[in-house]
Amino acid sequence: MSERTSHARPRFLELGGRRLFALDIVPTGTRRGALLYLPPFTEEMNRCRAHAAKQARALAALGYRCLLLDYHGTGESGGSTLEGDWDLWLDDAKRAARWLADDSALPLTVWGVRTGALLAARLAAAREVAVERLLFWQPVLDGKLFLNQHLRLRIATQIVHAEARETTESIRERLRGGETLEVGGYPLTPALAEGLAAMRLADHLAAPGPRIDWIEMVGPSDTGLALPSQRAVEQIRGVGVEVATAVAVCPKIWQLQVPESAPDLIATTSRLMGAQA
Repeated sequence: MSERTSHARPRFLELGGRRLFALDIVPTGTRRGALLYLPPFTEEMNRCRAHAAKQARALAALGYRCLLLDYHGTGESGGSTLEGDWDLWLDDAKRAARWLADDSALPLTVWGVRTGALLAARLAAAREVAVERLLFWQPVLDGKLFLNQHLRLRIATQIVHAEARETTESIRERLRGGETLEVGGYPLTPALAEGLAAMRLADHLAAPGPRIDWIEMVGPSDTGLALPSQRAVEQIRGVGVEVATAVAVCPKIWQLQVPESAPDLIATTSRLMGAQA
């Protein structure tokens, strides 16, 4: 029987007047650092949840304490889905980061997946909490492009139900008019859409800051980051930020309807974090 390397502790944190759920995965042995996990948007959050927990247990075996956060109005946290917006979630992230840094007294890494990487970069840029490193899984580069892709889920549903088809622009116009619309089974408020469209990863990494470990998920025939990511990395490096990149040969976990294992993603992340421990 293998020796247990971590304990998982579900927590409800009372932060900023909000009740936030987090899974606290604590190493049983020597502790080297702490990680705050910031999940992606809507259904991507659910699809990545099991992979994040598995990765957190692997990182705990290396001595990292991991706090997996649900933002206000999402997951097991308190609040309505209609109350969420990016500024509120950024405040959740800042408060959780400060709580983790104080409670652990360990160097802090903020780990963002997809849109979670946008929030992680904003958190580090605000410099309200000391962040030593950033860990990105498949970061979203441009919130506006991501929003347009997200809105296509609504258009695809209309095709299935033979309704009058909207366009991304007509949906954006309705949002600008103050309507809250359902997209992919989740409400999308005007504030949430507007905030997302305004975010670009490079804008939050425009000055020297924490080292970044950047991991993307690729197919067996791919050898490196996608071209837009390569350009973004070079732009970020150009302002003096250290960026280490790697690829993991595995499914795009945020797209999977049925979970699949991604051992190379777990191993690649653990290798990068272990090398810096």
